[in-house]
Amino acid sequence: MQVPAEVSACPDLDPGETEALALALSLRADFILVDDLAARRAAAQLRQRSTGIGGILLLAKGQGLIPALRPCLDRLQQEAHFYMSKTFREELLRLASETP
Repeated sequence: MQVPAEVSACPDLDPGETEALALALSLRADFILVDDLAARRAAAQLRQRSTGIGGILLLAKGQGLIPALRPCLDRLQQEAHFYMSKTFREELLRLASETP
């Protein structure tokens, strides 16, 4: 896929993020799934709406597709070694009404 110049100009993207953003633009996607800060900044710069895994999990819980966020976050961190700050995790749990 040919990467548009505006995507190539975004700093600190890895090749996968570059391709994903180029594809999202070419498809005129409603959203792009990105978690990396540089990719989220690039999406905003390109006026492309983005969400991350946390947003997808909140949506899934809101639609009744998963009963709780906490076990999903635990598995992501333990099994996939997915990094999220303590503050971010607490905010997701607060938004999901799963705070103690």
